[in-house]
Amino acid sequence: MPSDPAATPDFDASTAKGSRIISRLLPPAIRLWLHSQLDHIEGLEFAIDGKDRQILGGYLPKVTLAAHQAVYQGLHVSQVAVSAADIRVNLPQVLRGKALRLLQPFPVDGQVSVLADDLRASLQSDLLGQGLRDVLRQLLAGAVTQQQVPLDRWLGEASPAPDIALTSDRLTLCWPPEPLSSDALELTMGLAMRDGRWLCLRQPVATVLPATDAPSSPIALDEIEFDLGPEVDIRQLSVTPAGIDLVGTVRVIPAD
Repeated sequence: MPSDPAATPDFDASTAKGSRIISRLLPPAIRLWLHSQLDHIEGLEFAIDGKDRQILGGYLPKVTLAAHQAVYQGLHVSQVAVSAADIRVNLPQVLRGKALRLLQPFPVDGQVSVLADDLRASLQSDLLGQGLRDVLRQLLAGAVTQQQVPLDRWLGEASPAPDIALTSDRLTLCWPPEPLSSDALELTMGLAMRDGRWLCLRQPVATVLPATDAPSSPIALDEIEFDLGPEVDIRQLSVTPAGIDLVGTVRVIPAD
């Protein structure tokens, strides 16, 4: 494939034919690839901006995509609207019946909205459920004793997923009482981004909620940060009672 998309020869009388090829073959190939990457997606809409000679050579100057109710590896998202630029794919091979494949990294910029119900559903997944347990163990380790917060009771492999409540800039997880205890566990924290790639848990507080009239004792925990990686640049993270909105850029790396 030429290094410069503009170097691809222009189509003359075949321009109309090229347009038909694009409209018939490229969108189904992209839809098939997207569906192969996702567990579920609804309302998928996308547009490709570029000249026929660029696209037929495998260069997509810009792609915009919108969808709702997308699920990836058990992670649920209500709304997504993104645009990507400078995409190179193996379109000449796709036109000969091969699967669509990415040829180089490219940035994806846009907005993702995750509702509280999405978070509850996502916590049922192995990916987020286990990740949450690991994060909470790290957050609580050394800060509380087993007498204060018996972690295995709420963070064991067979423990139920917590309920979720959202307020302005804060997220609260609440584990219900399990059969051998009447106590519940509540963990509340603020969410913020630093330098685009560091997810910060601000002012986390753990509280064991006794079923009796005994007073609860909130335990202030150390703040913690997680590096999301150099390919991530989250410019805005907003937590509201309705959900969590993310605005930023992710650099997509083709699979080997």
